[in-house]
Amino acid sequence: MTATQTMPGRLGAAIIAMLAGVLAVFVIAPTAHAAAPDPASIASQLESGGRFYHDPAAGVPGASLDAMRSAAQRASNVYVAVLPKGSVKDQSEARTFLTALNREIGGEDVVAVVNGTQLLYSTDIPGLNLDRAFQQAKQESKGTTEGVVNFVRLADAAAANPGGAAAPESGSSGGSGLGVLIGILALALAGGGGLFLYSRKKKQQREAREAAELAAVTKTVDEDVTKFGEEITALDMDVKMLADGGDHQEDWTRALDSYERAKAELAAVKRPDELRGVTSALEEGRYALACVKARVNHEPLPERRSPCFFNPQHGPSARDVRWAPPGGAVRDVPACAADAEAVERGFEPQTRQVMVNGQSRPYYDAGPAYQPYAYGYYGGFGDVMTGMMVGTMLGGMMGGWGMGGYGMGYGAGYQEGASDAGGDAGMGGGDFGGGWGDFGGGDFGGGDFGGGDW
Repeated sequence: MTATQTMPGRLGAAIIAMLAGVLAVFVIAPTAHAAAPDPASIASQLESGGRFYHDPAAGVPGASLDAMRSAAQRASNVYVAVLPKGSVKDQSEARTFLTALNREIGGEDVVAVVNGTQLLYSTDIPGLNLDRAFQQAKQESKGTTEGVVNFVRLADAAAANPGGAAAPESGSSGGSGLGVLIGILALALAGGGGLFLYSRKKKQQREAREAAELAAVTKTVDEDVTKFGEEITALDMDVKMLADGGDHQEDWTRALDSYERAKAELAAVKRPDELRGVTSALEEGRYALACVKARVNHEPLPERRSPCFFNPQHGPSARDVRWAPPGGAVRDVPACAADAEAVERGFEPQTRQVMVNGQSRPYYDAGPAYQPYAYGYYGGFGDVMTGMMVGTMLGGMMGGWGMGGYGMGYGAGYQEGASDAGGDAGMGGGDFGGGWGDFGGGDFGGGDFGGGDW
């Protein structure tokens, strides 16, 4: 066959390959957009997460998250939310989202949103122009994380002194200079007093909200402890009928000790993270009690598995079952025998319900306050939480639970910068470049809304 004869075949193959690539782009493109973020949910997690929130779907490396989280926690006037690229798609959606997020938080701080490779920011503080902070951070930074860290620092300083103080002109007389000095001191005292009152008000609001959340979760844990105690009482007579010194005695003692430890730790709880120890004790005690029940009924000892995902009160799970939350992806979750059968037959499992703002919701969708509650039950079982919590409200916070890294990254800019740059930023260059001109510095105008690429 001559070269002339093979040319049409090669050209046809090239055209077919090109058309297949174009078709693949159109097929895949709609799925590239992230789900619309929920301002209320993000605001709640910002408040409870030390002014910082990230969506694991964003795929940000741990070193970058630590740098941005540290910057947010050092700030007094800035919140930082890290979302997947495309969560906010255009200027109109950004304005709507930032307005709602500001309103949920209280409208008295700066909100910085990392939208993929883009920084959006908003504030309702009168006289505060964040565009200057963004432009300075852009000049000083070489990459995404470094840019966010510098912006948070600059925006926090600007929010503490909105508008800035004009430099006094030098006068010829000492009297006018003294008057200017007195005026500056008076303004400083007034501003300092206002800042103190504002900070105290915000602190009181945060403490009141955290106290209410702690009370709600503590009530839930108290119910779990009470139910465990009832199960121990119900089995007491059966245990007494067994011979002393039998194989059951060690398990029975462990169940009783776990119950007493759970009660003692619950009584001493002062902070939400301390609830983790209570539910961890309950998990250990329920497995010991399950072993006692097996011995009483002359059955094989149960495998040491994580508690039933749908309701940890059900004790150790019997097997994994395929399940999906409303609108979420299907995954394997550990379930007790009754709940596994219910799911497999198309029925609803008996989910652990808790009260949130007067409404009953599953514990795994009750908000960040239930993080320690869930971690105490499931944190000792390795990667089980990674799969079963995806798509739930608690699943959005697993990065803070030490559940491992994320396979999806921001690309080479993040990975390279994490090792190349020093200091808090921990980021190199190249990761905030190009694209998305719709959000270029100050498109939203007036300093209240802004955004741009690095």
